[in-house]
Amino acid sequence: MFQLTTKTMLYIIIFGAITFLYAIPFLPKRFFMDQQKNLRNIGGVKVYVIALVWAGVTVLLPVLDNNAFFSIDVWITAAQRFVLVMLLMLPFEIRDLQYDSLKLATIPQKIGIRNTKIMGVMGAIVFCVLEFFKEELNQKLIALTFVVACVTLLCIVFSNRKRSNYYSSFYVESVPILWLILHFVF
Repeated sequence: MFQLTTKTMLYIIIFGAITFLYAIPFLPKRFFMDQQKNLRNIGGVKVYVIALVWAGVTVLLPVLDNNAFFSIDVWITAAQRFVLVMLLMLPFEIRDLQYDSLKLATIPQKIGIRNTKIMGVMGAIVFCVLEFFKEELNQKLIALTFVVACVTLLCIVFSNRKRSNYYSSFYVESVPILWLILHFVF
């Protein structure tokens, strides 16, 4: 931690505060008649907060800490990471549909399971297409992006309300690990 720049530590504090507010109730009961709310319980916000923090911490913070230039490729990679995290959240959202309060306004609650899966397909296409807008095209990264998108799509397509917790907790959460392994193998 002592080797990080002051600017990096400031942004870590910001992302940490967002993460803290995601878990800890901070909005008073008077605004919401039934209970105190955290960012997770504000309708329709959960997936976007998680994706924002992941994209910021895994893409933007390393660039910031290295005093590197925020090129178009960095911003595209951050957008791709945002989309990927959202896609990886969809099987969890579908699985938890029967348990989540309607007040959460999750994506499957708002548009249904079928449309959520269609949204997943469109998101995977966006994830892949964004790779071609980078200034430096790399065949290896294009192939890895396509493989990760396909595996993620399979996780989304085969998700349903009755899937065991292991489906999401093992298969879906292992997609980034698979990505890392493939990155080093190829």
